[in-house]
Amino acid sequence: MILLFDLSKEHPLIPKLEIESLYQAYKKKYTIIHENESVLVIDADITQEFLNILTTRLAFTHSLSHYLFQISSINEIKQCMNLPLERFEGSIAIRYKNRSKTQDSRKIVESLASLFTKNQSVDLENPHNIIYAIITDKKIFVGKQLFIFDRNDFEKRKVQFRPFFSPISLHPKLARGLVNIAQVIPGSNILDPFCGTGGFLIEAGLLGCRLFGSDIQDDMICGTRENLGKYNLEPLQLFKSDIGSIAEKIEDVMDAVITDAPYGKSTTTKNENIQDLYSRAFQSISKVLKPGGRVAIGLPNKKYGSLFKNHFTLNEVIAIPVHRSLTRYFYTGHK
Repeated sequence: MILLFDLSKEHPLIPKLEIESLYQAYKKKYTIIHENESVLVIDADITQEFLNILTTRLAFTHSLSHYLFQISSINEIKQCMNLPLERFEGSIAIRYKNRSKTQDSRKIVESLASLFTKNQSVDLENPHNIIYAIITDKKIFVGKQLFIFDRNDFEKRKVQFRPFFSPISLHPKLARGLVNIAQVIPGSNILDPFCGTGGFLIEAGLLGCRLFGSDIQDDMICGTRENLGKYNLEPLQLFKSDIGSIAEKIEDVMDAVITDAPYGKSTTTKNENIQDLYSRAFQSISKVLKPGGRVAIGLPNKKYGSLFKNHFTLNEVIAIPVHRSLTRYFYTGHK
């Protein structure tokens, strides 16, 4: 089946990366047919089980459709009259998203309606089938909509709704995206060695991962435990520790380490030089991570990239603005 993903434009890299990462995590072969900032078209064998995985895990996709065709302009719609288009059982409605400054969306929708509703009834309120068009400046992508993502659950898990929170904690949607990019699956061992308020552990736990967390501050350990409890999540290990000691305390090997490292405040580094802290952190993380295990680490800037590459193979650097004066750079890769 060829799938059409309607991507969120909230980030230039994460929407595509998390989709590809899920295909890779579940060892599904795929071919990218087309990609741009608005859409990703993937050709791959897909089971209902994996379709369910995609629809329950993705954070940066608006909708998922069974891809039908793409055209460059409204003039090409007439050429589609001769295509062996699938006939759909029940009523039809045409819906669209206009991401173009040049295409005439009204005429495009009218033309699509004439193409798909010749011999079928139209129901704009409760159709059995939705023909969905994503209109961009250069292309019009058309598919039969399979699923619309409801991302309200991420909003309900925002930091201010947790028992314990920090104002610089990542939005749950970003945390989920990074967890997906780490290619975890249910039963994976996940460690956050600077767990803070537990945002990454919450998202990984909701996906069925086995949770391990540590922090050098007692209040963060207590707060993370309280936050996990709000979502009925129980960590396997959650303990106070200096980053250099975690390998001695962790009772299992990790499939992935996902963390946002301290970025220079004395309260979180205990006045240690930040370069030395990161060097010790990367060494410790490497010790507990299995060969081939995934890593995603947030750093305050790109000057520490060479330290990361001393211990891990770098895949991507993902810049995430936290607020006006702070951008985190998440280095992702594997051991």
